[in-house]
Amino acid sequence: MYRSIQLVLVGLLAVVFGLSAVSRRFPRVGWLQIFRYDAPRLSNEQQARIRRRSNIHAGIELILMGIVLPLLYVAATVMFFNNFSTTATMVVSVGSVLCIGLGVTAIWRNRRSRGGP
Repeated sequence: MYRSIQLVLVGLLAVVFGLSAVSRRFPRVGWLQIFRYDAPRLSNEQQARIRRRSNIHAGIELILMGIVLPLLYVAATVMFFNNFSTTATMVVSVGSVLCIGLGVTAIWRNRRSRGGP
């Protein structure tokens, strides 16, 4: 019973999305325009602000990844009762430093491109 209700709802949703796509393809068909959705357009200033914010978020994510990477290596090594190898430790260290460096660079370049502190 519930499975058939789910299938009907998913089918209806697919039909609505399909009609929305067709309404953009054929703008002269009046009854299709009910299903048309035009997202609001952002100004260039808003787009630039969103781009800067996403660059900062990406930088923060890279820094956090660089911090968490060695912790995950240590946790996995201890959890699986393995020995720490020099090669793996060096690879994890280089990856961690690389992630942190890329994150700091992304944030620094974003601040400099904005034109001030």
